[in-house]
Amino acid sequence: MPEMTDSTASAGSKAIAGVSIQEGGEKASPVETTTLTKGDLSVVFRDNSRSPQYLSGIASLINIKDAKDFDAFDPDTRGASAGLNFEHIISGHSNPANAFSPRKGKYLLYRLSDGDSAVLVRNREDSPWAVSSSYRYTLKKPYYIDVDFHCQAHEPGLFGTRGYAILFFANYMNDVADVPIHFLGVDQPGGTEKWIAGDAPNTHPDWNHGGTYRNLLAQDLQYDPDHNFKLNIWSYDYPRFTKPFYFGRTARNMVFLIMFNKAWTEEDEVRLSLFKFKLPKQQRPAWDFQYVIHKVTEGKEYGFKARLVWKKFVSPEDCLHEYKTWLAFLRKEQKRKSPAM
Repeated sequence: MPEMTDSTASAGSKAIAGVSIQEGGEKASPVETTTLTKGDLSVVFRDNSRSPQYLSGIASLINIKDAKDFDAFDPDTRGASAGLNFEHIISGHSNPANAFSPRKGKYLLYRLSDGDSAVLVRNREDSPWAVSSSYRYTLKKPYYIDVDFHCQAHEPGLFGTRGYAILFFANYMNDVADVPIHFLGVDQPGGTEKWIAGDAPNTHPDWNHGGTYRNLLAQDLQYDPDHNFKLNIWSYDYPRFTKPFYFGRTARNMVFLIMFNKAWTEEDEVRLSLFKFKLPKQQRPAWDFQYVIHKVTEGKEYGFKARLVWKKFVSPEDCLHEYKTWLAFLRKEQKRKSPAM
C-alpha cells in the first residue's frame, strides 16, 4: 500500500493506511519482534522474517494478572504459536497462491511511537495477489487488543470472474476447556436468537477438520469444482450468527473473546471459523475468522476493526456486555469524527 500523508501526524511524517510510523523525527525502522505491556496484558508481536517457521502477528499473549504463566496461543509447536495471524488470501478459482500466501514475502513490523501499538505492513509487490495491507494492534486497559486492518487490491483481475476475495486469519489456541466457539445466532430459518456452540461437525463434502459460520444475511460462496483449497471457502447453511463476535473458554478459566465492527454489508462481511487439526490428541483448536470482500475493486480501500479480550471468564452475558460496550464506543467515536451537520 503506498505511503500517504497522515493528517493527524506531525508535518513531514509518513503513514501507511493512516498509521504514522515516524519516531523522533525519523521514519521508524522495522523490528523482528516487539513486546507491549499495558494493563493486565503482555503481548509479543512478530514480523514475517522467519515465516513459516514462526508466524507473524501475536507470538505470545499473557494476562499477567490472572494467568501469568499461560500463553493464550499454542506455545509448543514451532510455526503454530500465533494469534491474529494473517494466513490466507483465497479466490474462487484454483490457484497455488490460495494457500498461505501471507506467510511468504515481507510483512514488516513497526513499533509505533505511542508506546501502545504495533503495525504490520505489506506492500503490493510482496503479495502474489498484489494486495497491500496494514494490520495495526493497540493495547488498551485492562485486557484489550484493538485491531485496525486495511487493504487494497491493485490487480483485481487476479481474483478471476468470481471476483471475491477471502482473507483468512488464524488463532492457534493453547489448551482449551471447551472446543466450540460460542456465538449468538439462529439454528434454523426464522429461528429465535440464542447462544450457539459451534463445534464444526463433519456435515459437508469439503469438510477438512473444521468449518465456517456465516452471518444470517450472508450467502454461500460459489467456487470452482477443481479448486485447490476448498476447506476455507464453504460455510454451514445453519446455524448462522446474528452478532459479529464469538468467545471460547480456555484452560485456567480464561475467555478468548473477539468481536468485529461489521457482520455483513453489500461490500464485505466477516465469517467465524473453527478447525480441529490437533484434536483429539491435544485440546488445541484454531479459533479463526475470515474477512470477505464480495467484489474486489482496484484501488478501493477495504478493512475492519476488531477487539480481542483476554481475561477471566464470567458468563456469556458478560461477553455480550463487552461487545455492546465496545460497539457503543465505536459509535461515539464515529459521531465525534463526523462533520457537524
